[in-house]
This record gives sequence, structure tokens and C-alpha cells, in this order.
Amino acid sequence: MKNTRLFSAVALTSLAASLVACSSAPLLQGTFNQGPAQVGAQSAARPNMTSTRGAQLKAAAMAGLDHIPGEFIVRMKPGANAMAAFSQGGLRAMNLQAQPVGNPALGINLVRSASIRSAGAQESQTLQSLRSNPAVLYAEPNMIVKLTRPAATEPAPREVAPQAFPNDPMFEKQYAHQKMQSQKGWEIEQGNKDLILSIVDTGVDYKHPDLAAKLLPGYNTVDGNATVEDGNGHGTHCAGIASAITNNGVGVAGVAPNVKILPVQVLSKEGYGSYESVASGIIWAADHGAKVISMSLGGPSSSAVITDAVKHALEKDAMLIAAMGNDGNSSISYPAGVPGVMAVGATDSNDKIARFSQYGKHNSVAAPGVNILSTFPTYQTDMPGISYGSISGTSMATPAVSGLAALVRSKYPQLNSAQVKAHIEATADDLGTPGFDVYYGHGRINVFKALSTAPGAVRR
Repeated sequence: MKNTRLFSAVALTSLAASLVACSSAPLLQGTFNQGPAQVGAQSAARPNMTSTRGAQLKAAAMAGLDHIPGEFIVRMKPGANAMAAFSQGGLRAMNLQAQPVGNPALGINLVRSASIRSAGAQESQTLQSLRSNPAVLYAEPNMIVKLTRPAATEPAPREVAPQAFPNDPMFEKQYAHQKMQSQKGWEIEQGNKDLILSIVDTGVDYKHPDLAAKLLPGYNTVDGNATVEDGNGHGTHCAGIASAITNNGVGVAGVAPNVKILPVQVLSKEGYGSYESVASGIIWAADHGAKVISMSLGGPSSSAVITDAVKHALEKDAMLIAAMGNDGNSSISYPAGVPGVMAVGATDSNDKIARFSQYGKHNSVAAPGVNILSTFPTYQTDMPGISYGSISGTSMATPAVSGLAALVRSKYPQLNSAQVKAHIEATADDLGTPGFDVYYGHGRINVFKALSTAPGAVRR
């Protein structure tokens, strides 16, 4: 196993090209504007959210590894018992321990060897032995997932006097809603209060005034417990885009104002996770009623366990939406490239495709993703501000599409996930080359058209 690229979540990267494309003022590579991005909140101390597992993941990544030494993801054949299989032959000496990944019925296990403490020949031999075991369907290293550091694009605006609906004081600065015709769409549908939209990310700030009332108890797959805390800020920003409380006289407006948010933390405070934590998060969200799963993360290579997790969620009629990626080229990011997942690119305030947005034939739609104002945690994190602020990336476009998917599922509950995807594509505003193209996909989403058009009335 080579120490190659990390599986990276796709907020705005620190690549120079991305920063040039998305900054309102020149920024140095790897830095971001430290000016105030705070409204109505005092600077709060950064809470200590570092966990043992988070520290382990960070240490492996900082050592230049692309996986966690001595950890493997193994799926057993139906009816096979992991520990019985591992107690035979050469695997017995490896002292392997297994724990389920997500739903135990799937037969997917995180397998650890107490005998392996570093990458090397012993680890490679163990992986080969697992793959050749007749009871095993597949085995792969537990790869590291890393969230790239977002860059600030502009300070959060000052609050202004509330206008007409919605009365959120920062609404007039949310250009995305004007582009998507959200206000006209909300006259038709604001979301079923029982519908669950899951944000699979770094967690969400449960005390944020624009989110708290709609947050369901979530799960932390990094540490394997119910303590979900966003020590990074990326997940809170995505949650606000998708579904911030709207018309409450506070902050910003979300695309799907009334739906519930189910936070699933698959990345640590430092922004590190693994294939196991991401797959477990997808499975957990689907098993706990999520009808829309928003994934602002991705990386350059797929894996069997991520693909299996996606298949499991699709079988439960969950709709999976993922970011195209921010490398500005035609490389495929996963899980956006997994069949059945709705892949999302990013546009700017002029409806131009963002310079950083990846492109390809698997692109479904685009949504605003440059200078997107949304919620930040109410305490200090890696985000460039407190409570509210703007960052850019296909990470920001993805929850906008997820919010629209929740509205469509609320308006047309008879549609399955594949039909919802097709409906959003059919009602998008065609940009770029007429018809489908690899940059915009089927076009930039339109909330009003998606909610005012009968399913099947428009075909592309």
C-alpha cells in the first residue's frame, strides 16, 4: 500500500487556483481572511473536542500515511462468521478483532490487528491473507478521510432591518436564493416537518439559534457514540445552507426551512475520518429514517465499502447527494461518482461555473457555491468567524441541492429517490451549452420550477 493521496472532503481547497477563483480579495495560498465574520455574538473559546480516535487519525495523516496501520475493512460472505474465519490458518497469529461497520446484518467489519503497529510487509501480507480467505467477499485498507481547510471569501454582512418574507436579516445577502427563486418556491412548499435530511459531515452546533430547534439526536461514527459536536465548522455551515430556520428574524434562510436535520459526524474536529466512519455514517443515516443524505465530501478513489453503503441507503429509498469536487478538472470524486448518487457542481453569482468545480458526464446539476453565506458554530473553530460567514466550494452547492430534494420529497411524496433526482434535473435552468453538458450537468437548480412543475411534465 503506497502512502498516496488522502480521501478528502471538498470544502474550498487551499489550492491557489481555487483561492483566486473564489476570493473577493487576494489571499495567500493556505491562508484565509481573519477579519470579523461574526454577527450578534461574542468570540467564544474553542471547545476541546479532540478525541482519542481523532488524534489517532490525525497522527497517521501527519505521518504521510493514506490509511490507518493495522486496520482493514472486510465484508464477509453471507452466513460467514468473521471471528471464526480469522481464527484459522495464518490469520490466527495476527490477533484480529472485528466490529461491525454500520448495520451488522450487512456483514461488513472493521478489522484491527494488535500485532501490526506500522505500515509494511506484515500489513500487506495480512491484507492478502484476508482477500484470499474463502469466507471473505472483499478486504481493503481503512483509508483516511481528510477535510481540506476552507477559505473565507468575505466577512459576514451586518444585520439589517427585516424586510418582507422572509424576515431573516441576512437574507438579502444570500444571492443564491434569488438565483434559485426560493421565495416563490416557498409559497408552494417549505418542507414536511417530519421529513429527515441528514448532514454527513463534521457534526453540527446544537446550540446555534438558526438550527437548534430542528436538530435531531445524531451519531458520531468517528468515536462510536452519540456525542455529536462540530469542532470544525464545516458541517454547521452545510446544515444552514440546507435548512436553517427561516423567517425567525435571525441570521439566514435555509433552502428547506421546515424539515428536520439529522447530523452524522464522520469527521473529527481536526477534519479527519476514515472509509469506515464515512460508510458507517451513510448506513446509520439511512437506517434512522433519512430521506435525503447530504455529503459534502469526496476523494479521488472509490472503495467497495463506500459503494456498499451507498447501495444500502438507496435500497431504503434515501436520496444521496454529493459534491463533485474542487480540483477544477475532469477527475471523478467519490462518492459523487458512485452510480445512484446525485453529483453537484458549483456556480457563482453570475451563473458561471465556478473555476474550481470539477466536471464530467456524471455531473447531475449545479447550484450556487461561491461566497455562500451560512451558519458557523457559535464558538471559535477553523471557520473564519463565529455564528455566520461565507466560504466557497462544491461543498456549499451540495446542501442547496439537498434542501431542494427535501422540498420535492415533501411536495411529491409519491416519488422515489430516482424520480426526485430526475425531476430536479428536468426543472433546472439550462446554462452553458444547450442541453446536458459536463460543466453544469442538467443546469443550475430552480426551487420554484421544481415545486411548481408536475412530475413528468418536463423531460430532457
